[in-house]
Amino acid sequence: MKKTKSGKYIEWTPIFDIKNSGYFTGVDKDGNWFSDSAEGLKSLDEGGGIGILPILEMKRVEFDSYLDEKIKSSDLKPDLRLSELVDKIIRLSFGISTYWAELRIEWLNESEIDSDLKNKLKYLIENKEHSQSFRHKAFMKIKRYDRKTST
Repeated sequence: MKKTKSGKYIEWTPIFDIKNSGYFTGVDKDGNWFSDSAEGLKSLDEGGGIGILPILEMKRVEFDSYLDEKIKSSDLKPDLRLSELVDKIIRLSFGISTYWAELRIEWLNESEIDSDLKNKLKYLIENKEHSQSFRHKAFMKIKRYDRKTST
């Protein structure tokens, strides 16, 4: 049991130790994601998403493998609403800093793009705040997304 920022106690399973800080990102029995902080657990919607951005410093395959192992070694359901976690990481990373955006573009699969994210990527490409490499990768991912959605 751990106390949330709002003072409620929940049962949760810590999954990621954020940069070996002793603070974790984890999930409750219903598949809701939380990030540990000095204030208590924060849900992704309460700003807990910022605490999970260091996950992007893992390669996507390492993340998937690590998460599979954690799920197998606990009593967690295999369908942990991972799409919610990945979606939150995607959206946050493109809005926080160029560092996180550069890491995130490596993670992004075309299947995770929707029209809102496509527009965000187009904006990031056009404003040239990010590196040429980032802009090129974003452009290619949008192009592949467009090909898949036009068929």
